[in-house]
Amino acid sequence: MTIKKILLASSLIFASSLAVPAFSANLVCQLNVKSGGQVFGNGTSHCNGIDFSFGSSTSGSWSITNISKSIDRVHWIKGCNSGLSCGVTVRAYSSNEAQAYIHYKDGSIEYVTANMWYETGH
Repeated sequence: MTIKKILLASSLIFASSLAVPAFSANLVCQLNVKSGGQVFGNGTSHCNGIDFSFGSSTSGSWSITNISKSIDRVHWIKGCNSGLSCGVTVRAYSSNEAQAYIHYKDGSIEYVTANMWYETGH
């Protein structure tokens, strides 16, 4: 391989690494179902759960994780009111979403979103 080809290949590899975002926080959910129920996806951005309590709601939480840069502030659109996490009431058979903009100290902004779905066996 000639030096020209090596330099070209190195340049392409370096340039492709610049296309990867320098940050990628996650908004994750934690769904708590009643005894005997099952949950799928806790710790991800899509949680689903079912139990046979025949209630109308259960508890859950939202958390922003994998933060790799200094945060200036978090602007919650849905889900929490402030901070990086909160507990919530999760309504059965309805949309339970969270959305937030993370404003970093370097001036960049990241949008994160997640959802939970809960069924009670009706």
